[in-house]
Amino acid sequence: MEFETTTETTRSGMTKDPQGPSSLVVDWNATVRMEILAADADTPGGIRLRTSYEKSAATVRSDTFDPAAEETTDQYKKLEGKVIEFTLDAAGKVKSVSGIEGIVDSEKAAQSAREWIAQLSASAGAPAGGVSVGQKWSSEQPADSLPIAGLAWRTDSEYLRNESCHPENPDVPTIPGPAEHPTTSPTNIQPAKDCAVILANLSLVHSKLVRDPTPEELRKNGVQSAGKWNGSGQSLLYVSLDSGMVVSVTQTGTQQMDVTLTSNRNTSMHYAGTISSRSQVALVVDDAQGK
Repeated sequence: MEFETTTETTRSGMTKDPQGPSSLVVDWNATVRMEILAADADTPGGIRLRTSYEKSAATVRSDTFDPAAEETTDQYKKLEGKVIEFTLDAAGKVKSVSGIEGIVDSEKAAQSAREWIAQLSASAGAPAGGVSVGQKWSSEQPADSLPIAGLAWRTDSEYLRNESCHPENPDVPTIPGPAEHPTTSPTNIQPAKDCAVILANLSLVHSKLVRDPTPEELRKNGVQSAGKWNGSGQSLLYVSLDSGMVVSVTQTGTQQMDVTLTSNRNTSMHYAGTISSRSQVALVVDDAQGK
């Protein structure tokens, strides 16, 4: 997995820091081993994914001195060697996350984990009964983590075509044609496999009208929110026609925000800026187990 997030922001109000970084880039690279287990009786038709972080490293760059940079890299480093489990329902949506407590900020980490795990499920949001080449469909998922209520991520997807899966495992060559290597043994080589290529466009929309744009969680803590939050993105997925699993997904996105948070003590913080993200998740063959 490769994730890159660029944040360009300005802050004013009770936490104003004129010397703080206005531009921050975080690069995270990780290798994760996944095991599929049966879910408990409370999730009929679901599964559990046990993920072991074999490698996890991050770098942080900013346009000014950032005292929190070392802490951020240490938090991602703490993931290495950790085991985290996700429970997915029959529709492929993440229902619960366990094992992440004490590693990094629980809520933010759990949300990030849900996002990348959700990318591996091609069935989430797809029409019942399967799809065919040329078909289009849409789905919505509440944007509960944002400080503005009533928003949802809308995904408009299209099944473009079938082609060879990308990326293929570079360590295992595909079977050559007879004219090239007629004596090649099929041991430890893989045939070329086909994938469905799906293009998904994401946009942040108002899913419902709300009188108060403050999310319930903020309201409970005596904070009121006001302002706007926009976002868009695009994903390209390669889905195995044999297994139905996502072989790879590349995603880019941009969010713009201009939000003011006001506490019940009449203190406020104004937060404005842009967040750009780029991610790639690729499924690779486990040569040790022949999978």
